[in-house]
Amino acid sequence: MLSTGRIARTFSPPEQARALPVDERTDIWSLGVVLYEMLAQRLPFTGATRMDTMVAILDREPAALSEVSDQYSGLPLVQQIVNKCLCKEMTARYRTASELLSELRSAREQLNSGSPRAARPKTLPETAQIAWLSQSRYAWPVVGIVVLLLIAAVAGAMLYRRSGLQPRSNLPTAPEATATTTKLYSQMSEAEQLNFVDVQEQRISTMMGDRPVKLNEDAVRVIKGYVDHYAALNSPSADPGSESMSEVYARARPYVPLIARSFAARKVPVIIGIYLPVIESAYRNCYENSIGAKGLFQFMPQTAEHYGVARQDMCDVEKMTPAAAHYIADRMAELGEDSESVTLVLLSYNRGPEWVRNTLRELRGTENYERNFWTLFANRETLDETFRNENAGYVPRFFAAAIIGENPQAFELPMAPLSSLAVSGEH
Repeated sequence: MLSTGRIARTFSPPEQARALPVDERTDIWSLGVVLYEMLAQRLPFTGATRMDTMVAILDREPAALSEVSDQYSGLPLVQQIVNKCLCKEMTARYRTASELLSELRSAREQLNSGSPRAARPKTLPETAQIAWLSQSRYAWPVVGIVVLLLIAAVAGAMLYRRSGLQPRSNLPTAPEATATTTKLYSQMSEAEQLNFVDVQEQRISTMMGDRPVKLNEDAVRVIKGYVDHYAALNSPSADPGSESMSEVYARARPYVPLIARSFAARKVPVIIGIYLPVIESAYRNCYENSIGAKGLFQFMPQTAEHYGVARQDMCDVEKMTPAAAHYIADRMAELGEDSESVTLVLLSYNRGPEWVRNTLRELRGTENYERNFWTLFANRETLDETFRNENAGYVPRFFAAAIIGENPQAFELPMAPLSSLAVSGEH
């Protein structure tokens, strides 16, 4: 029933992910993960890739137990205990494991003390609901088993701590400012906007893979230029003939769950699959450009056929999405899977992998060489005109689209972050 080994390999408390000291309140978070999975039969924080999972841990709340199963719809006390264990703020959690166990035992006693009822009344105060639920066939076994197993878990954790060992996180250190902002981008000063773009680029890079590179001001400013451009499309003063980003993201919503499944199946960061169509086709599933690229992901017909999609099926999103995931996975196998390498994968999608490999070889002897797109961008004046005029803006545009799509409230967009749909499966 309980895959504690899987939890240990996949999850770490938010503080541990940020490389802060481990104390008993971080252990409470781990126990909360165990408690949630025992009750819900699923992990509280999920993502299509390890990076997506980390973002869920740091930024999102798990689904309420009542959403997972109807049997928990009348157990508000249990939900409160789980919420307190998994609270993002360490100081808001239980101070000790003993305090947690005391709360669970208290909940068990309340659930087990009440008079039988033939049918649950439609409206009752919380205390009466607890009394009624105590007679249900699941209330005592579930909470009782949880208490017993948590006692064992706490004992094991205490022995582990006494041994002098420290748990080691499998997650990379995340940027300190990962939560989305509450201040409108339009109300920020120039300096605040630059800082916002810098922080959010790091956040998107972390979702793409390990080892995100810290950008210089030149690189941050070019991303900001595209953020400003996209944000202007949503303003009342925008050209009446232009399409707003709100419309583009609205078209994206039905496709995100399919993209998440297809890209996760190829072990490709879902964030790539979500925002590539924004800059490729504006999420128009049958759009065709002037050179014949077609569909949501703008494949050339010969490339689509190579990945198993006939020319007449290039408007079929169900077929093109797995093909796009397969293509990106192949490029990651060639160029690398860390965050720096993935910027090259994005560039290869626009320019072609052979050109990217050849250019990297040419630049290896340059000063401050790093194997990522930003090295090419820094040396753009030495590269060909096609790169300077077209390809140099491709990766910055991707980041700009992702920054806005992951921070919709900062840009006054009435939507949830697109990546949250990949986790929840909403449409």
